[in-house]
Amino acid sequence: MLKRIFEGRRILAVPAAVIALLAALFATAQVASADPINAPGAIQISVSCDNGHVYSVVVNGNGSWSPAHDLNSTTTLVPLAFGEQVFTVTDASGNVIEQATAPPSTKGSGTSNGTRTTKTSCTFSGSQTDPESGNTFTITGSVTGFVTPARG
Repeated sequence: MLKRIFEGRRILAVPAAVIALLAALFATAQVASADPINAPGAIQISVSCDNGHVYSVVVNGNGSWSPAHDLNSTTTLVPLAFGEQVFTVTDASGNVIEQATAPPSTKGSGTSNGTRTTKTSCTFSGSQTDPESGNTFTITGSVTGFVTPARG
């Protein structure tokens, strides 16, 4: 999937593919030792939230609302809505090859589905370089969701 993006063949596939990766910024709880950092297609993203925390998460999912796991704890982030997201592919010299913007999206009713959760707003960014072409894929955007486990 990312190889097609890096090769610049199907930039129209970028928003759909990346939304699936971005949605993984937040999700259901799992143990930190189970973080899928080395899984095929995994991408590490930095998430800065208005709850005062900055998370280094790994996202690896096939669905639009896949799990993201904090690499430093058992925390996961569950997405409820995404703001606009910008996807950029640059060559090894830093020249922009392709750029696309995905519109905001909301998961279902946009509720946290629980009584022990407090919504938080976050911004995120991440990048990954294709070792074959040297092209770099970068994503930035915003997301609203909640953190598990709930903190009191």
